[in-house]
Amino acid sequence: MFLGAGPALAYQTATLSGVGQARVYNNFGSANDVFVGAWDDVPDQNPVYVRYYRSASSSTERTLWNKLGGGTETRSGTGSWVTKAKICESQLAQPDDCSVFVAMDH
Repeated sequence: MFLGAGPALAYQTATLSGVGQARVYNNFGSANDVFVGAWDDVPDQNPVYVRYYRSASSSTERTLWNKLGGGTETRSGTGSWVTKAKICESQLAQPDDCSVFVAMDH
């Protein structure tokens, strides 16, 4: 039996070297089917999170946490286009380490 392959998940990223990626997925081609992923590269005790903005509520900063550990990704629900995103690593007793905001295309 031959099964067809599903669509590939294409995404754009904001990356913090050695920490993880903020991933913005738009694999459905619709302005209401965009979701965000928080990818953690490192198996340590520091969770990562994505700070991002959506076009439907452009002044509202949203946050998506990934507290599952290295090699995992947490995903948001779907919504409007993501205009910009950045990835951060939570640091104990010091400021969090963050990438710059990256503008996302749609």
